[in-house]
Amino acid sequence: MAEKKEVKIAATPEEQLEVSIEQKLEALYTLQQVDSKIDKIRAYRGELPLEVQDLEDEVAGLETRIHNFQDEIKKFTTDIANYKIKIKEAEALIKKYEEQQNNVRNNREYDSLSKEIEYQQLDIQLSEKRIREATAKSEDYNQKIAVAQQRLEERKADLIAKKEELKSIIEDTQKEEEALLIRSSECESVIEDRLLVAYKRIRKNARNGLAVVGINRDACGGCFNKIPPQHQLDICTHKKIIVCEYCGRILVDKAIIENYHE
Repeated sequence: MAEKKEVKIAATPEEQLEVSIEQKLEALYTLQQVDSKIDKIRAYRGELPLEVQDLEDEVAGLETRIHNFQDEIKKFTTDIANYKIKIKEAEALIKKYEEQQNNVRNNREYDSLSKEIEYQQLDIQLSEKRIREATAKSEDYNQKIAVAQQRLEERKADLIAKKEELKSIIEDTQKEEEALLIRSSECESVIEDRLLVAYKRIRKNARNGLAVVGINRDACGGCFNKIPPQHQLDICTHKKIIVCEYCGRILVDKAIIENYHE
């Protein structure tokens, strides 16, 4: 007796649509689970990357500040040296004018030399004042450098510790995150652009990053508002993408959730 062959009936367009929607829902739910795991990894790292960046910026700022203070001190040192030279030149002129006073022929020449001596004495006093001011500013900058240098050493030590901590965490999670990112990309590749954009928008606006949720006790798994029976039926038939009318999250039924594999 001839063996009966099983005849496969081609799926109707409606059935093909149902399968297509179901696959999309499964891909969306899988993408959500993968992205949630990536979120957990990045949450585990916490604010460390930002803390490292802040410390690097502070260290660079302190180094620039110290460098600027040192440049100012060099300028004051040069100014002090120039004022001292000016004082010596003025003292030499005073000595010269005083010698000339001993050989004057009249009072007018004597008075003229006296004015020159007085001018040089005033110039010496002004130079001495400028030296005191530059010295005081140099001392002030040296104190500021000492404070900044101490702060810099502390921040550098903190930066090394934070970098080591971040490096350790990254090493622990990097391979897992890379694998999850690859799987996330694979899931995205089978989801149409319009739906993917909607998923990412919902996920960005959701406080917990959940854009795709299941039904829990006849309620949305995201906002926990009750879902009307007719909507629940539509969700279970997998004929179209259904979103929560309260929070806008994409809803999936138990069957989609059970089809998910780690």
